Amino acid sequence: MHDVVSAFVVSQGEELLTGLTMDTNAHFLCEVLTRAGLRVLGARTAGDDRDAIAATLVDAARTADVVLCTGGLGPTEDDLTAESVVEAFGGELELNDLAWDQVKARYARIGRTMSPANRKQALLPVGCDVLENLMGTAPGFAVNTSSTRMYFLPGVPREMKEMIGRLVLDDIATRFDLVAPLRHTFRVMGRGESQLQEQLGSLGTRFPGVQLGFRTKMPENHVKLVAAPGEANWESAKAWVREELGDNCFTEDPDEELAAVVGRMLVDRGERVALAESCTGGWVAHLFVSEPGSSRWLERGWVTYSNESKTEEVGVPEGVIAENGAVSEEVARAMAEGCRAHAPVDWGVGITGVAGPTGGSPDKPVGTVWIAIAGPSGTHARKLRLGRDRTANRRFSAFIAVEMLRRQILRLNAG
Repeated sequence: MHDVVSAFVVSQGEELLTGLTMDTNAHFLCEVLTRAGLRVLGARTAGDDRDAIAATLVDAARTADVVLCTGGLGPTEDDLTAESVVEAFGGELELNDLAWDQVKARYARIGRTMSPANRKQALLPVGCDVLENLMGTAPGFAVNTSSTRMYFLPGVPREMKEMIGRLVLDDIATRFDLVAPLRHTFRVMGRGESQLQEQLGSLGTRFPGVQLGFRTKMPENHVKLVAAPGEANWESAKAWVREELGDNCFTEDPDEELAAVVGRMLVDRGERVALAESCTGGWVAHLFVSEPGSSRWLERGWVTYSNESKTEEVGVPEGVIAENGAVSEEVARAMAEGCRAHAPVDWGVGITGVAGPTGGSPDKPVGTVWIAIAGPSGTHARKLRLGRDRTANRRFSAFIAVEMLRRQILRLNAG
């Protein structure tokens, strides 16, 4: 029987408390620590105040075996992490030679002149372990209190994430006996949370020892299975859920995005896609180019926002627009088919709609969107009736367009 290793997350920065910056670091750390087998007991944010930071660190150290703190390692006066650690747990600061060498080396690599203020980034608690930052100028560090291992990392997300993966998780694993639970995620399109609950709710009865959970990440839903290591029903439970979800599950990799899945499907078929986007303003293109290797499947895209651009760029007949209006099935189809006619591609995507919050009409209210996919199996269109939030409408429409393309490829692959 293993004791559960507990963890606590501390975020620093006045910008987090005032709402100027969203605390994505805490979300990431809670998830990665849980995956590693730690039990996260809490997360707290402290502003740029040394006493407040110190008090938060003391409380966190009393609560958990492991504490991860992000932010406050920069060169300015409001970067107070090192000072707060000394105030909380005693000791003093010193110019850490290893950290100072890392700061200077980083500036030399990027070819920038270092300010005297950067010396502050190497003033660390005596006896700490320096954590090298390969992506930024601020070294991290770790200290031990009487019962807790504490890690202090930069607040810049990409720097923090790289250091977690390269240094921190391995260090935790060498110090604690971690037993990670079994976890599996099915990422789903086309089924709401209540539908999934109704469909899969009997899992616990069918497979005792396997827990079922859900997470909504619109327009996706995630089905999560959790069990203790060695659970006898684990593989059977996964197979049952997989069968129940069918094509509604687009991946079982928790880190794989829908656009990456569709890109891989296109590459496997040796096919490419072009996009004509109106109300989404290039959001589908953004989803695709966010994935490495997207040049293998994305040929080009047009943001055909005006009626004139729909005609000039992808050949939508003026008469079709005049007769049906820009937001119509006919125009969406013509946009998708125009992509195929104006680019050397197998697939064309056309999207046109009323994103809002103004511009709707009684027959085409805000949130009306038409999406068309033109490909080897013909042209297929779908009408969406969304809400009044402009950003949500644009985002949702882009994801649905990618999902429609996935479904069309699946049908072709099935013969």
